Amino acid sequence: MYIDHGFLSNIPSLQGLRMLVVDNNIDACDLMTLLLEAYGVEVRVAFLAQQALDIFVQWQPDVLVSEIALPKEDGFALIRQVRTLTAARGKETLALAVTAYADKQTEQRALSAGFDMWFTKPLNFDEFLGVLDCLAICQQSSYAIAQRILGNVLRHNESNLENQLCPAVSS
Repeated sequence: MYIDHGFLSNIPSLQGLRMLVVDNNIDACDLMTLLLEAYGVEVRVAFLAQQALDIFVQWQPDVLVSEIALPKEDGFALIRQVRTLTAARGKETLALAVTAYADKQTEQRALSAGFDMWFTKPLNFDEFLGVLDCLAICQQSSYAIAQRILGNVLRHNESNLENQLCPAVSS
């Protein structure tokens, strides 16, 4: 299975990543959970948008993976609500759409609604993991860079923003 694939067998950037998987297909959720947990990802699942929002508020995942076609409220409604919540709390959450709708119009609509990336079903899990790994590394690097800049800003305690940022970037 995927766990034995050479370069994807150990992905340290995924260790401890918190992911909320939303799909009304129980088997799809179970498979995604099984595969992701093998890489150290903490996974919670939801089958409806409202259930996903409840988990999202309480658990605050790093990544949301959602099907577009959900009963009652679809993935578009879910991502709009998630983006409102993330803006209010000041912490971004990576949002990935996974759906059988493979047309450009739906893809553009998903990206415009607030999803960061788009994957079609059947999901190529190796590709998904590779992209997730890159995104996790970028997110962790961005956080580390921000912390370093903020640390230097506070350490230098200068009033001019340019003077505060230049030492942080060059060091």
